[in-house]
Amino acid sequence: MHYLSVNDFAALFGTTCDGLSSECQDLINQRDFRYRILEGQERDQVLLDILKVIEADTQAVGTTERKDVWNQGWSGNYQAFCDARYDLAALVPKFIRPGRVIRLKGQYVCPASPTFELDYYTVLRQWLFSTYLSDMRAVFEFGCGTGWNLVALAKMYPSMEVHGLDFVPSSRYLVEKIRSVYGLNLSGHLFDMRAPDKTIRFNARSAIFTVGAMEQLAGDFEPFLQFLLKLSPALCIHVEPTIELYDENNLVEYLAIKFHRKRGYTQGFLPRLRQLEALGDVEILNTNRSHFGSMFIDGYSLVVWRPKKSGR
Repeated sequence: MHYLSVNDFAALFGTTCDGLSSECQDLINQRDFRYRILEGQERDQVLLDILKVIEADTQAVGTTERKDVWNQGWSGNYQAFCDARYDLAALVPKFIRPGRVIRLKGQYVCPASPTFELDYYTVLRQWLFSTYLSDMRAVFEFGCGTGWNLVALAKMYPSMEVHGLDFVPSSRYLVEKIRSVYGLNLSGHLFDMRAPDKTIRFNARSAIFTVGAMEQLAGDFEPFLQFLLKLSPALCIHVEPTIELYDENNLVEYLAIKFHRKRGYTQGFLPRLRQLEALGDVEILNTNRSHFGSMFIDGYSLVVWRPKKSGR
């Protein structure tokens, strides 16, 4: 049995142990990060299952029908939140599923804990927020879904303005319900990343972040990117599956590329940022391949950048 140590997390995040706060290290030591690497017939079965899913999969992101699916999904979380007497655990997005095979450092592994992926992301989020957002006055999450990330951020920094933006009403209702129940300094807004609301403004100490939201644009990210370039937040953080960071000569990663393309997840965003950096319009501060994710893709790769030409 293997396990992820503090050193392992530091390496996966592209930092050092000193770059992990004491809160991060406590989370790592308190959770069960043991796992078993799948080999032989077990690994072959996973490979076969993935190939069958890629062949049979008909879901396509970014379609009109998907808007209704997301609205219903967050409505389900809203109802679960109310039924659970406002237990914050009901906010965990349903795409983080317990007890399944995951990808880790180029291997398929079976975690000892059913909440391995959830716990991993909890550590990652703590590190991201403490590393990049501690000095911000206001933070905006685009594609905020259930508001799960907003709650964690608002609890870490009570005086910070925390805004959750999503393109379906059920998300905004859920964020507003969380605010009214817990008295947190957060607010929900309707916002379509493909047709940005140009009345939104950022101050000099505002940051934005996305988690698995850029992927759902199916490559139609230019309107949102131009919105960010014009309004010039201090920092932009994206935790997203990033196809350009895979090694197509590795079987595990090649299957992730195949799945990414079959679903129609966004491609080209990182190359576009690199193009803008060459033009002197943006500065890319960090790009880190996660080497962690679901059975199908690495969903937690990181890109951090900022506009260099102020639009204010």
